[in-house]
Amino acid sequence: MKVKIARIKKGLTQMELRELVKPMSLSTIVKIERGDVNGLTLGQAKRIAKALDTTVEELFFKEG
Repeated sequence: MKVKIARIKKGLTQMELRELVKPMSLSTIVKIERGDVNGLTLGQAKRIAKALDTTVEELFFKEG
């Protein structure tokens, strides 16, 4: 859910985020935004965090 909020705050659509974090499918972006991070690699998490101008810790590990 934090990924979705960060994406919206940055003014990006899911497709725009996908373009920034290639190679990643749109369905993977949707799953991650729903909280399904099973199979998410550290590399993918880093690319998402970089695209959203935040950290992996902030998006995936911090409470609240």
